[in-house]
Amino acid sequence: MQFNDTQLDAVQQFLQAGNLLAYPTEAVWGIGCDPFNETAVKQILAIKQRPIEKGMIVITGDIAHIQPFLQPLPQQVVDSIAASWQSSDAQATTWLLPIPATLQDKIPDWVTGGRDSLAIRVISHPMIAELCNHIAQADNNNPFGFLVSTSCNLSGLTPATDFAAAYHYFGDAIGYLLGDTLGFVRPSQIFDALTQQQVRA
Repeated sequence: MQFNDTQLDAVQQFLQAGNLLAYPTEAVWGIGCDPFNETAVKQILAIKQRPIEKGMIVITGDIAHIQPFLQPLPQQVVDSIAASWQSSDAQATTWLLPIPATLQDKIPDWVTGGRDSLAIRVISHPMIAELCNHIAQADNNNPFGFLVSTSCNLSGLTPATDFAAAYHYFGDAIGYLLGDTLGFVRPSQIFDALTQQQVRA
């Protein structure tokens, strides 16, 4: 099934029903699902041949949606995180954010890999940010607007950079939100919010 940017209601319902969706991100196409749907997440893990212990990146559309994750952090750390998401550099940044005690029972282990942190990025792609914002408004179970985001490819193969490549990998087994990437050169780098250390270049 193929969607465009005028069909965000349909895309949100498609995801809520437990389906997988390929979509453009900053640098490559991603494949995602509702992170609170265990069956959907495990389907992605199976497709990717990715161990559950590695955890998954989630994206959202607005820093306002994740204030509960940022509130416990020192202000200078929050400022650094916010600045990285406002940058127009050719590489996006994902942050490992500690899961606050108030959310420990709300963020599932199949997304975190059993860790006490969650990899989060406010995505720069306007269409996908709009989708995440739509999810936050439409899904009471996902007020953060989270969407799983992992590269759209079979294990060991090159991530798709356009619809044709994504469709070549997965055909009609998943849905597609049509659009172009932002042309960033590399997939997102990952930093640990507590240590400020780079986890993935």
